[in-house]
Amino acid sequence: MRKICCTCLARIENEDAPVLTMGAYGNPKLLCDECASLVETMSYGKEYDTVVAAMDSLTARMSAANVDDRFTVATVTEMLSECAERAQKIKEGSYDFSLDEERANEGMDEIPEELQETEEDRLLDEKEAASNAKFDKVMNWLWIGVGIGAVGFIIWKLVDLLIK
Repeated sequence: MRKICCTCLARIENEDAPVLTMGAYGNPKLLCDECASLVETMSYGKEYDTVVAAMDSLTARMSAANVDDRFTVATVTEMLSECAERAQKIKEGSYDFSLDEERANEGMDEIPEELQETEEDRLLDEKEAASNAKFDKVMNWLWIGVGIGAVGFIIWKLVDLLIK
């Protein structure tokens, strides 16, 4: 399955891509390395200018990609709001950086093991898809045969009616 960054829509090459949020059906919304770095900087950066620059860059990347996923937009909007407050406190000199450690420990760092798809799951899905394809093909031929039989029966009855 092709992985795409939820914020900039770039292709993700990293197998263990960071998760921004979980989607409606439990599908993870993944980040590319560049966007993950921007999120990290805006969330945990120690200088006002770098935090604001990361926020601006992430917003620009999302705007350029024209992201319309409501889960992603809502999550990033909430993060930007929190990071803007944090940046303002850093600028004022009143921010307590020990709060960053607490926030880092409470967040979801990776996809829970029970939600991760294993290689065996993928192979099983492929076998099931192949089996379903064969079954569909047999059923299609069966229904074609039934259709031809029904048309033949109707024609036979019409010819029988016309002959009498």
